[in-house]
Amino acid sequence: MSNERHIELGARFRELHKSGCFLLANVGDAGTAAALSKAGVDSIATSSSAHAETIGRSDAAGDVSMEEHAEHTAALVAAADVPLNVDAENGYGHEPEAMAAAVQAFAATGAAGMGIEDWSGDSEIGLYDRALAVDRIEAAVEAAAALDRPFVITGRTEVLLYGLDGGMDEALARLQAFAAVGAECLYAPGTWDLDSIRAVTADAGGPTNILVPIGSKFTFAEVAEAGARRISIGGSLYSAQVAFGRALIESVQSSGSFAAPG
Repeated sequence: MSNERHIELGARFRELHKSGCFLLANVGDAGTAAALSKAGVDSIATSSSAHAETIGRSDAAGDVSMEEHAEHTAALVAAADVPLNVDAENGYGHEPEAMAAAVQAFAATGAAGMGIEDWSGDSEIGLYDRALAVDRIEAAVEAAAALDRPFVITGRTEVLLYGLDGGMDEALARLQAFAAVGAECLYAPGTWDLDSIRAVTADAGGPTNILVPIGSKFTFAEVAEAGARRISIGGSLYSAQVAFGRALIESVQSSGSFAAPG
């Protein structure tokens, strides 16, 4: 893929964040990336959990390296004709300086952006102090600005997802601080009702990503009307694919029928 192509995908991804609401479909493999691209999805993303499971690793244990994730990302970018965002977890490092390496590694794959969490992935560290979390996002934004192509940085907090101290007030304070240092999209997974979605989208300080797993009770229109700019699905598509495959094989084994279940 040419550098010109990277520039075009990055510009398209940035433009998607400026108005309306679009779908960011997390995928676990290149075949699914290609299929969804052909189906007309606006954008795709990696899913750290799905990627780990496809190679028999544990996402929770942090068993996938940045180099492996970058290789996986490059395969998805090559397979799809739409912008790709990277679920980069904590950016594969604790200190702000590590964020530049992550930005450079994933930008080199042709990705159009990446999200960085404020959860360390280390049980002894837990959630980064707010000041450090903001410094990490700022470092990523500065590294992205130094690239020769548009690259969207998403600032993500895990406060709501893990039910941590401060709740919505702390989550919003972090998102607002991420926006103040240049994050182009804000993300606080754990908004499981429309009221909490509205609270985040109204006060995050910029365009927001809302997680809506496959099987959710919400419709795309409802979440868009609640103020979301971007809707992602996390690892739920991969989980649904695996569940369907298991149900199909169990049906074959129990009944002998190759008809699709349900």
